[in-house]
Amino acid sequence: MATLDYVVMSEFARIDPSGLVTIVGGSFDRVHAPERGVGQQLFVTLRALLEEGETSVSFEVKVRPPTDEFEIKITGQTTRRPDAFPIDGRVGVVATVGLVVPLQTEGRYEVQVSLEDGQTRILPFAVEFAQPAGA
Repeated sequence: MATLDYVVMSEFARIDPSGLVTIVGGSFDRVHAPERGVGQQLFVTLRALLEEGETSVSFEVKVRPPTDEFEIKITGQTTRRPDAFPIDGRVGVVATVGLVVPLQTEGRYEVQVSLEDGQTRILPFAVEFAQPAGA
């Protein structure tokens, strides 16, 4: 059974053709937005470890604001590369998902990443809006 190795939130991420992951502005826990209604670009990168014989794993990324005004849900699958090299009988597979999160409310937002078997990681971040001039 695949296991979730790591999950990182960042301002930018990409995976090159060889499988190398580049993450910029990663592991934040607070967003200072200029005003309500702006969109925050967010990338979620995950790595799962497959056991020998497994070729892929499905995943789901959910983003929830402090209120129930919306939920963003993205599903995907990441697949073992043909040239993957097993270490200790396991092979790492990576995926990155880019999205824009509308920031309507201050408070705690959550990014939840789950594998098909229910393994889950939750990455929270706080949103604060700039105070109006003269306030």
